[in-house]
Amino acid sequence: MKLRLNNFKRVTCGIMKVLFSIVLMLSVPYILCYDEKYDKIDVDKIINDDKLFNAYIDCMLDRGPCTLEYSEDFKKLLPEVIATCCAKCSPLQRQNVRKTVRALTEKRPDDFKTFRDKFDPKGEYEKDFTAFVLGSD
Repeated sequence: MKLRLNNFKRVTCGIMKVLFSIVLMLSVPYILCYDEKYDKIDVDKIINDDKLFNAYIDCMLDRGPCTLEYSEDFKKLLPEVIATCCAKCSPLQRQNVRKTVRALTEKRPDDFKTFRDKFDPKGEYEKDFTAFVLGSD
């Protein structure tokens, strides 16, 4: 009887390990990517509306409240996005980050400099992030 119980425990433990591994493998894509809700942001609308664009910029730079859709989230995620060159972004999110940064550098160079000073004061990410912004998927 004791032998059967030990075999049962070993088999049960093995099954649990396999199930855990399967659950972990299935959840990895969700752990490694930013929420797909950010894919629904109309970046063109924000970039082309000075009032909206200013409000997002002011939020990120601590010059105003973060009351617009996902602005608080973006502010929290921005350091990681810069440090990892958007590694956890979906293809659409990568495209939107590139578009936003390009618009910021063209329309608001002084604010872009303030972003760099705030989020990359040592310039350690500048080369890689610039290559990311100028690149494409």
